[in-house]
Amino acid sequence: MGLFNFFKRKQTERNQKNNAIQPISDNEFLVQILKARLIELGYEVELHPQYLALIINSELEIATAIVDNPGAHPYVMEVMFLTAHPVYFPKGVIENLAGIGESLGEKMEAAVDNYLTAIFPTVMDGFTDTHDPEFDFYKNEILWHPKLSDLEVQGQRENLPPGDHLFNLIKEKVKPLLTDNKFNWLKIYVSKSAEGTIIGECVFNNQLWPEGTEAVIADAELWEVKGDFMALKQFVMFRRCDKYDPLPLV
Repeated sequence: MGLFNFFKRKQTERNQKNNAIQPISDNEFLVQILKARLIELGYEVELHPQYLALIINSELEIATAIVDNPGAHPYVMEVMFLTAHPVYFPKGVIENLAGIGESLGEKMEAAVDNYLTAIFPTVMDGFTDTHDPEFDFYKNEILWHPKLSDLEVQGQRENLPPGDHLFNLIKEKVKPLLTDNKFNWLKIYVSKSAEGTIIGECVFNNQLWPEGTEAVIADAELWEVKGDFMALKQFVMFRRCDKYDPLPLV
């Protein structure tokens, strides 16, 4: 798969001999941690035979790598996760997540936990035909089933927002963006510091979405911050209802 080219390792005879005597790289260690966690969750997992990635249940592929960020705090690691399906999203769902800890292993474990808490389960839920009618909507007479991750809340709040708070801010705005693909996806993040600085980002199908970003920033302007900062984060998969799938060619 072309999108994984940057993970590929040239397996020459010389490299194979070196690998036999050299310790594994940090990225290989990271992949092993992710593999072990997925197996614990009951998934069938194998290493890809050609490049550094995992194959889940003989179909889904996950690649992950540490992002070089020289300015980061020594206890913080940025990790990129790429989740791909050969038919439905071959270019992959891309997400950068933070891992916090004192040791290398602790930071990796934390980043993997973040991925397995929000992105991965929501992607997997997208493959099921379950749905919540409360979130469903039509676009051009086609029914869509949004699958929402749990709303991640950071910082101090007197009252927690409902789990669909961010989704409701962008629900009507996102409809024109939906493609004819079986799946679309959206990542939402917004934070506000005690000084009033707001950082917001909406990413639709791996592309920055300015209108969505403006909507969540406008909402954050109304927040009363308790403590140092507050933040909200959510991931959404949009699945086209099976009833509206194109008929197979005869």
